Amino acid sequence: MKNTITSSFAVVLLIVATLFSCSTNDMDDNQNETNTLVGEWQRLDSNASVVNTFEFYADNSGVKIYAEYHDDGTATSSATGIEWNATSNNIQLLMDEEINTPYSFNAEGQLILSAISEIPFVRID
Repeated sequence: MKNTITSSFAVVLLIVATLFSCSTNDMDDNQNETNTLVGEWQRLDSNASVVNTFEFYADNSGVKIYAEYHDDGTATSSATGIEWNATSNNIQLLMDEEINTPYSFNAEGQLILSAISEIPFVRID
């Protein structure tokens, strides 16, 4: 009976250790995803007349900004608050609607949000 108790204790200890190591790795992976995305990303085709950016903050909030500047000195713009969550190459954006999109970085380090735009975003800060 003593061997059964010792064996059971060893199995339980092994399971608990495995669970803690997995959750720590998952938290580290999510933190790395957050650190990679945090910052201001401007769409590659933005210029002096049209600006299209995402700002991702470390607290998983942010803002999507779109602005058009006209030759007559007027401008139109919109800023939409967002909440975001990234996991393993997928990002969930909560804006006016929920958007789930794969994301990646190309060879130049540009952010690709395939469900948002065919044009990549470059980090500007």
